[in-house]
Amino acid sequence: DWPFDDGAPPPSQIVEDWLNLLKTKFREEPGCCVAVHCVAGLGRAPVLVALALIECGMKYEDAVQFIRQKRRGAFNN
Repeated sequence: DWPFDDGAPPPSQIVEDWLNLLKTKFREEPGCCVAVHCVAGLGRAPVLVALALIECGMKYEDAVQFIRQKRRGAFNN
């Protein structure tokens, strides 16, 4: 559990822990899936997914568009 306020950016430590978790998991099990969720799936979870996509080289605009295609309403104001 990595709680942070909805509508707020995740603290640096959460971002670091999240990206480290992904690097470790995908190194150990290439091609695996990782699930991430928050209460509604519209704010915090999409932000963490976007950070992962951006870290992998996707432009931020493309990451947001991709996530919104998969989860309508993602990225609340």
